[in-house]
Amino acid sequence: MKSLLLFVFILAAPLVKSQTQVSGGIYQNTTWTAAASPYVVTGSIVVFPGKTLTIEPGVKVIFTADNTFNTGNFQYLEVRGNLIAVGTDANPILFTSSDTTAGFYNWMGIRIKGSQGGNVQLDRFEIHNSWYGLHNDITEPGITYSFRNSTFKSNNYAIQLNADLVYENCVFRNNGVGQAAQIQYGTLTATDCQFINNFCSFTWSNGINLTNCLFSGNTNNIIGSPGIVQGCTFLNNDFAFAESYGMQINGSYFEGNNVGLDDSGAATVTNSVFINNGVALKIGDNTNVNNNEITNNTVGIQVRGFNPGSTFIENNLLCNNTSYNLENLTDKNFEVNLNCFCSSDSTTVEDLIYDGYDDITRGLVNYALYDDSCQTILSYITKIDLGPLGLAEDEEMGWNVWSMDGNMYVATIAEGVVELITLSGEVIETFHLQKGENTMTTNVQQGLYFLRNQHGKIKRLFL
Repeated sequence: MKSLLLFVFILAAPLVKSQTQVSGGIYQNTTWTAAASPYVVTGSIVVFPGKTLTIEPGVKVIFTADNTFNTGNFQYLEVRGNLIAVGTDANPILFTSSDTTAGFYNWMGIRIKGSQGGNVQLDRFEIHNSWYGLHNDITEPGITYSFRNSTFKSNNYAIQLNADLVYENCVFRNNGVGQAAQIQYGTLTATDCQFINNFCSFTWSNGINLTNCLFSGNTNNIIGSPGIVQGCTFLNNDFAFAESYGMQINGSYFEGNNVGLDDSGAATVTNSVFINNGVALKIGDNTNVNNNEITNNTVGIQVRGFNPGSTFIENNLLCNNTSYNLENLTDKNFEVNLNCFCSSDSTTVEDLIYDGYDDITRGLVNYALYDDSCQTILSYITKIDLGPLGLAEDEEMGWNVWSMDGNMYVATIAEGVVELITLSGEVIETFHLQKGENTMTTNVQQGLYFLRNQHGKIKRLFL
């Protein structure tokens, strides 16, 4: 009988995977190997200045969870020296908790002590269930962190770095905040990334550049954060963009969001699709909305701000939005003649435009009726004479500008000179104006420009 029990034990022993318990200070260069993985952290780890902790691909680092909800008890990995944790696509490095219950943040995270020379090299890694994720105690102007094929899941904050962040093929899922506010310094570049079911994907970056990313099921998805968005998809978020400004959105798709774009001004939205959202676009002054499909939302466009005359809404399909195709939330008058409302019946179109005809505190909106092809204007609905400059509220300025078919048009009450300027301030061409309407042709690339007159007044122009 004794021999039988011994035989069973010998068979079972190889099935028990070894683990390595670690805690305390790292005072000499140390390597955590895949062979000794997982590493179970039983007490906080500190990598001291001048020393390096290297973690091999495939290693799992498991921090013992503390569920007392007292962050002072949370374990952490503090880097005053160097941390090198570079995984592979097949064998990423995992930093996680012993309790991975969704929504539980029960270890502190990776704390970079930049103030003591702390430095990290991380790639193809994952952080799960932490309170502060990856964070640094200093601002790092000019420093870039590049993360590829990495995953940040179920963290309170996934990334808190005031630096330039570059993400490629990364996943942010079920976090409180993916990337926290970069108040002092920092930009965000993301390509082919996924942001899914976060409360906030990221907030208050100083500049973003997003390409081919998916944002799905987030609450306040992107807050603040001006910049460029190209070819991205926004599905079923509460706010795809909240409290934003200065966005340049092109070739993107918005569906099922409570609000697509909530922008206070200086936005450019082109060649994009907004369908089945609550409010597709809330826009402010100095905004260009051009060549978009805005259909089957509750509200297509809400126009806000102090001077809707500085905003261009042109060449869009504004159709079949159930409450309103367009809401004028200002007391100013303006026109949206170069947009198709998918009906040649003025009563049908009028019912879906909310303006001074519905509420005397609002301004009036002129528009045009198109044929079924949306190519030919049948008639203009002019509720108010906006004057020769096209907008009554621009008369004090003495000039108005617009573009159509690649040409620039300037209407002015006096002779003068205007300069065509790039966004960086470079003067491209100078034009002499006659009193009245002037037509000008230029060969610049499509994009956003400024026109500056001889008095230094500037207007935006999309060519």
